[in-house]
Amino acid sequence: MIMDVKELLNRIGNSSYSCNNNKAPTLQELRITEQKIRLVNKWSREMSTYGILGLYIPELRNVNKDLTAIAIGDLHGNRFVVGDGSTIKASVQSVIKPFLYLYALEKGAPAEKIAGMEATAMSFNTDRILRPELDLKVPEHPLNNAGAISSAGEINDFDNFLGFMRRLTGNSRLAVLEKVFQSEFKTNNNNRAMANRLVASGRFKNSKAGDIAYTNYTKACSLGMNVSDALNASLVLASGGIVVHNKKKLANLNNIVRVLSAMNTFGLYEQSGKMALLVSGARANTSKSGVGGLIMNVNPGVGAFVTYSPLLNSEGNSVYGLYAMIPLNNLLALPGGMRLDVKELSKLLGDYTKEEGIKTHHKIASLIEKGESSRVFRMNKRLMNSFKK
Repeated sequence: MIMDVKELLNRIGNSSYSCNNNKAPTLQELRITEQKIRLVNKWSREMSTYGILGLYIPELRNVNKDLTAIAIGDLHGNRFVVGDGSTIKASVQSVIKPFLYLYALEKGAPAEKIAGMEATAMSFNTDRILRPELDLKVPEHPLNNAGAISSAGEINDFDNFLGFMRRLTGNSRLAVLEKVFQSEFKTNNNNRAMANRLVASGRFKNSKAGDIAYTNYTKACSLGMNVSDALNASLVLASGGIVVHNKKKLANLNNIVRVLSAMNTFGLYEQSGKMALLVSGARANTSKSGVGGLIMNVNPGVGAFVTYSPLLNSEGNSVYGLYAMIPLNNLLALPGGMRLDVKELSKLLGDYTKEEGIKTHHKIASLIEKGESSRVFRMNKRLMNSFKK
């Protein structure tokens, strides 16, 4: 008879993970200073020569495209916050998805009831559940739109979810940005279609349940957070479910691990694998982006950082945030991690900049042809000219 895994681990010595904030390194021990973070902010701004605001939500075209910010913290309450956009209450958008998933798990929903765990090369706003001939019962991943709507189906009272997020962020005034909610709720028929498919698949019991899930999902995406709010929530994930400043346990470790695993595989959508190689090398890149311009990045047992800039690339990720992730991951990671050497990283970064820049500039060219105001994009003339030749 084959011994079960519990017995095996008992025999070999199970070093089960237990996050001990007292033993986690401090920012000082990691040699992270405010001066270094300001330098990262400056470099990332200089690299961000292009991008487009998240126009598919009409209200997002009204944000200031020039603001940036970084917040970075350890598990002891130390942090640095820099940038002229540090106080902006950004629309959290898809950065809420890991927390919707965590909430659903904390409410007792079985993970398999919410979504699968296999990432695809498809964009965030689609899922094979939209193909009825495949007879799928749940979405493929908890962090695409369909998976997040599935998670939102576990919200019976939005005020309860809001209270959960207020505890995670440490912000008792956290609230929905009403103009963003109304703008998104009225226009995002693609997400409505996903909610309807989840009714047809049997994930939701009826159309009313699907409508409620869509509404609560849209409200959740419309929460307004600054980088410090998002950092506080990220640090709860990094600490294994514990609030850093008061040591209160907010979430079950097993649920935290599921959420972080999901972020590893699809946190940056179809760019997840490419960016992981750039920013963290052989280590998983535990991150989540949103079209509101926020990106959060978690290093379990160490700390987290959050960036903000609303100008997006062609995949819907903050251009500034993706560049900032490279040096910030190098700073926050523990010694010994395997990464690309500087020569290979420089080459790969150059290839990435050209490829992503050109793809985004194709979209910019289309906006120009439609007469769109330059207020909603930033153009690099050299990159624009490179694909016209």
